[in-house]
Amino acid sequence: MTIKKLVAVALCAAMGCGLAGCFSASIDEGSPKPVENVSVTLAQGRTLSSAIMAAATRRRWLPQEQTGGTIRCTLSQREHLVVVDVVPNGSNAFSIRFVQSNIPVRKYDQWVNNLSREIVFQASR
Repeated sequence: MTIKKLVAVALCAAMGCGLAGCFSASIDEGSPKPVENVSVTLAQGRTLSSAIMAAATRRRWLPQEQTGGTIRCTLSQREHLVVVDVVPNGSNAFSIRFVQSNIPVRKYDQWVNNLSREIVFQASR
């Protein structure tokens, strides 16, 4: 083998490994982490429903009341879309249920965890 061929083979191998690394890093396997039974401490005069609505609005989600006390929250940023249902579990706890998403699971988990923390914060205000 000549030096040119060796360099060409080495270059192709390096590019192939680099591309394989990119493809494996962009694949996002798994399902969203559930957010279940998050406890809140309600401030005087505050309801869980009002805390959820305030938190969603503050985080730029669009909250819409559904039947049974569930609040459907939609977040749309550029071409990204996430839809979740925030379900009250009694008067001092809630769960967030996945409805729809077109973003990677790790980003979904981040956005939903931010919403959850904001609900807890708004409930205590």
